[in-house]
Amino acid sequence: MRESTGRTRRGILAGAGAAVTASLAGCSGLPFGDDEPTVTGEQLSAVLDEEAPAIPDRLPVGMGRSYLDEVASELESALASVPAPFDAAQIPNGAIRDQLNHESETARETLAGAGEEPAPWERAGSLRRARQEMGFVVGGWTAIDDDRTIPDVREDGEVIRGELDTFRRRWAYLGTDTIEAVVVNSAIAGLVRACIGDLNHVLSVRERDSTTVLDVAEADERLASARGELRDAAHLLDRLRERDGVRDRRDALAAAADALVDRVDERRPAAGFDEGVFTAEADREATPAERALRDLRDDIRRGDIGETRDAGAFPQAIVEAHNALATIGAVETLRARIDAGEAINPASVEDVDTIRTRAREALVAVHADGAYPRLDRLQTHRLAAVLGYVDDELSHFDADDEFALSRLNWELRDYVRIEAVARSVGDASAAVARALERE
Repeated sequence: MRESTGRTRRGILAGAGAAVTASLAGCSGLPFGDDEPTVTGEQLSAVLDEEAPAIPDRLPVGMGRSYLDEVASELESALASVPAPFDAAQIPNGAIRDQLNHESETARETLAGAGEEPAPWERAGSLRRARQEMGFVVGGWTAIDDDRTIPDVREDGEVIRGELDTFRRRWAYLGTDTIEAVVVNSAIAGLVRACIGDLNHVLSVRERDSTTVLDVAEADERLASARGELRDAAHLLDRLRERDGVRDRRDALAAAADALVDRVDERRPAAGFDEGVFTAEADREATPAERALRDLRDDIRRGDIGETRDAGAFPQAIVEAHNALATIGAVETLRARIDAGEAINPASVEDVDTIRTRAREALVAVHADGAYPRLDRLQTHRLAAVLGYVDDELSHFDADDEFALSRLNWELRDYVRIEAVARSVGDASAAVARALERE
């Protein structure tokens, strides 16, 4: 069974740099010791009474409404071109028929939901997902109805590869100012990177004796993704070119990337990599703050901003530096709290409420009052997504469910992490802004 292509908790948490928390689904009635504090679903519902802040992902240069309307219309036409839902006469194989019908329904739902997204960039993301799902359906049906093959898909992939090469030759790090250039070109780079990954998959697929309709459908799914990613990247670049006062900011971004790589290297020792080694037993006894501290340190160990800079990917290097500085600041915050004995070791639902409230308030504060909102949003929209997702997991309990408070260890860790990073976002944005203002 193919994994759903919609938003998943894993994807949201990974996008925010957070470790995946354990699912709470189906955990009602878990056993707990006589002395272990417990919590009920009703109590958790009260904790979640104040909703997570809505911080949509936006770009300083938005996707054009007419462009997005055109994409949506094209996808509607593509879905209308296939006679779904399919019946047994059209597709005798029940497994293939069920899969294509499922993907067709999912594509239509994703497409319908795209119009409800709160920001153009998020609508574009939903449309890319709808395009991907549409590619699977149309590719599968065309393989049945018109004998489409893997070589046909690869041939179309070669066309897109040529278009990608053309796009990369005309791509420059444009912006009316350096912050705009960083944020928008980092988004373009993400689309290009995704397009390359999808194309590599398409062009590496080979026809085999065992190739099925679903193999063609999956290859077409990746082809459709590549097409949507490249098209959106080109649209963003065109939108940048249309702006008054836009110019190439490559030199300024290169200098800022150099300065920020040095700054992160200077700050990395503050993360205390040699501290807090966890054994399995110590992990069971750790507070949410201690777990969050460990995970944040692990994040700082990963990646090489210097390598990204050396590859000439200056916007991405600057975004990675922003994330690293916010993470290091969060480590310092948590370590100070732990050393001062101020980390909460949850013993009641009131403690859960306090931990969650701190996370929400820290996120609301930086979003409302940050001096560099375009840079802050590099973190805040992801943190808000994590907060909303963890809230959703905690809302799955029935009011009468009672379970051990320790069952929430990992969710509480995520809340602590959100708070610590949110409190550091402003300083990280200021450091990045200073580096960018040296042009």
